Amino acid sequence: MDYFQTPDTVIDPSFCGLVTESERRCILHRQRPGKFVAFEGTDTDRRFIGCATEDGVNCGVLEWVDAPRPVIMQRCLSKLWDMYHEQNLGRAQDNEAHGIEVAKLQKELDYVANQYSQLVDDVSKLFDYLDGIKSHDMDCTSQTINELKENKKQLEEQAKIELQMEKLKLKKEQRCILQSQADIIENTRKAMKEIEVDRDLLKEEKKKLENVIAELLKVGHGCKEKLYKIKEVVMDK
Repeated sequence: MDYFQTPDTVIDPSFCGLVTESERRCILHRQRPGKFVAFEGTDTDRRFIGCATEDGVNCGVLEWVDAPRPVIMQRCLSKLWDMYHEQNLGRAQDNEAHGIEVAKLQKELDYVANQYSQLVDDVSKLFDYLDGIKSHDMDCTSQTINELKENKKQLEEQAKIELQMEKLKLKKEQRCILQSQADIIENTRKAMKEIEVDRDLLKEEKKKLENVIAELLKVGHGCKEKLYKIKEVVMDK
């Protein structure tokens, strides 16, 4: 049994659940192990038996069901995963930049809110000061307050729209990551099928070569028998 870090897994309905056909148990938890399909590095799409207990303790891989992939396949998988991590790093950097921009917008919104609160306080003091002045002056002040409220409402709506746009960008990035994972699985399976086709062709070529060698050996044996007969005739003379 091999014990090391358990790789990430992917759901495969054809190979899942607990191992019930044997009495194998996890040494640490004394529970039946589960069936998993790896989805990480050069072991992608490789089946293994591992601990099925979800208590935060990593027991590692108990037994690999599939043999290691061919070296060429491992190189292809390693290259695909490197490309995947590079894309994720770029998206993480973009998400970080988006987060900074959202924080900046939130800071500006807070600043506007503080300015508005200060302005409301100033207007309140102005009302106290202008108490008793003519009604038309009060009407002008009321109009100013309404304009300030309208400006505040517009600023808040604009900030909400910008925040919604940033959230939509983040959702789009998440969809791209999921699509990249699906593409990696599809490319891996295509590469495995191509390797199987090449292997079958090599087997056919090997059989042809073996037949040719067998024919050559038959011809060689016939020539050898003729030489022996000539030698016997010469010795008799």
